[in-house]
Amino acid sequence: MQIQYFGLSSFKITTKQATIITDPFHKDSGLIPPRGAADILILAQKNKSLYTATSGISGDHFDITDPGEYNIKGVTVAGIPLKQGDKYITAFLIESEDIKILNLTHIKDFNLKEDELEELGDIDILILPVGGNTVLSASVASKAVNEIDPKIVIPSHYKMKDLILDLDGVEKFIKEMGGKKEEMDKLTIKKKDLQEEGTKLIILEPLR
Repeated sequence: MQIQYFGLSSFKITTKQATIITDPFHKDSGLIPPRGAADILILAQKNKSLYTATSGISGDHFDITDPGEYNIKGVTVAGIPLKQGDKYITAFLIESEDIKILNLTHIKDFNLKEDELEELGDIDILILPVGGNTVLSASVASKAVNEIDPKIVIPSHYKMKDLILDLDGVEKFIKEMGGKKEEMDKLTIKKKDLQEEGTKLIILEPLR
């Protein structure tokens, strides 16, 4: 499995059988919108044009916008509604090649109860927003990591070059996590490569 980052909450996840793209952003963000072919397109905020710029996504893709369970080309995707104030935002649990990825998409509050955490099971890779303002702050994101206890955490939705949205940089989250990190262009991972204990912080260089 390979994971690459476009910026904001948009990722490209490539498995042996399928390519998944999440939340392709609009040029109004200040960033160049994601482009490429996908088999599965996940849109966590289907009613927000900023995160549904699908014109650059080619291929006969299956679009997932709502809670529920979906099975496409060896990939299982479960949309999980999370209450955020007076509304819900959908998080997505993605399973393929015996690896479980939890993508907390655009959440601002983390309030999962113990039984909800148990229902998620052991998470291998956690993707979560850390930029504050409209999404989790660095301190709350760090708390979420501690409670979920993934093998790998990949931060998303933070300030970067050319982005015009009001977000904090990833440095605050890195500090909250103890300062130790690995930086790479893409994460290539197999189940057997996952460490048994502790959480590894990986910062992905955005695709350009």
